Amino acid sequence: MGLKIDHSRINAAIAQAETATSGEITCVIKGKALNYGETPLGWAAASALVLPLVLGATGFLPHQWLAPAVNAVLGWNGIGTSGDFPVWEILLAYAALQIVVFALVYVLVNFTGLKLALTPQATRRKKAHEKAMEQFYARGLHLTRGRTGVMIFCALEERFVEVIADEGIFTKVDKSVWNNTINVLLKNIKSGDLTTGFVEAVAACGVSLAQHFPPDADNPNELPDVLIEI
Repeated sequence: MGLKIDHSRINAAIAQAETATSGEITCVIKGKALNYGETPLGWAAASALVLPLVLGATGFLPHQWLAPAVNAVLGWNGIGTSGDFPVWEILLAYAALQIVVFALVYVLVNFTGLKLALTPQATRRKKAHEKAMEQFYARGLHLTRGRTGVMIFCALEERFVEVIADEGIFTKVDKSVWNNTINVLLKNIKSGDLTTGFVEAVAACGVSLAQHFPPDADNPNELPDVLIEI
């Protein structure tokens, strides 16, 4: 999406927020779109199935123009020229058309921005949530001694933001806190200021954590105070 990120400001915001709480905040951002391999396959298969039927219903019969083309390319004579088309020729024409349509649609969808655009929103959100949970465990946020890890996750291309809190925090902090953190980040993403979005989201999250989870006597820093790009 071309948004610039100032890592130093975000890292400083995380460190500052954690001075007032025993919670651990991690920010993860995924700039490139997730993989939706099923989208081009689904659209290609549907197009290959439906388009020949639509053409047939409108009187545009593939075998009537494909047979002469085959004759011309391969040098065959008489196939389909009498107006009587054998069943095998009709089936072959439709199969050939389906293969061509499948290939063209697959390439078009898979290698352009159409892949993300044609993926249902529910699928995009599901995939983004799965990636967020994967990162939560991969980064060890579930291993803090007080189970007080919080991750702010952003999938830029999907325009998806989620805050995941470990069980030590989740049961004590109202959901509205996380919704506010998400809204703060989304608002700044829409305005093109991703850095400020993360800084303000971290600050909002830190204020709530400080209220419910003040720092311990030693308050060790269990996780790196950095923005992670994947």
